[in-house]
Amino acid sequence: MQSYYQMTALESWTEDLYQRLQVKRPSDISIAYIAERLNIWIHYLDVRSKSVEASAGMYTMFLDNRLPPELQRLEFLHELCHLLRHADSRILMPGHFTQAQQDESERFILYAAMPYSMISARPLPELREDAVYHIASTFQVPEELAVQRIDQIQRRIFQGQLMAVMERSEERKFIQRHIR
Repeated sequence: MQSYYQMTALESWTEDLYQRLQVKRPSDISIAYIAERLNIWIHYLDVRSKSVEASAGMYTMFLDNRLPPELQRLEFLHELCHLLRHADSRILMPGHFTQAQQDESERFILYAAMPYSMISARPLPELREDAVYHIASTFQVPEELAVQRIDQIQRRIFQGQLMAVMERSEERKFIQRHIR
């Protein structure tokens, strides 16, 4: 990966969270590891996944026990975003704000399940399909999610390269205007 990559505010927030929680390896991205550090009580029930802040700093999460463990982990990350960034404001919010929170939680899954800092710290295979398989197996995510993350990273790198070229072009124009 190159230095042209620009993190979004949510991605940077996620990386900071992981740094504070000492999430350093893909194996640390587990329900038990993160829940313990954030004092989240996890309950596996035959219900749709949901999270609540019982009282200040005391969190409870209900995870759907009918899901396979890999999907429970993704549900956990989705609900974690709601707990840490949205609190219980969903009840009082208009529909479009609630949808924005859902969208943010979906993006959070990509950042939290496959942090850029961990991806960029290891060499990736040259071939796209090999890179997808490598990320999916390393971070224990479905291949479709690994594809989304790789595409996202590639778009951001390209965007960063394009912005750097445009900035250099603007600098040259500025210098040429002032040299005349």
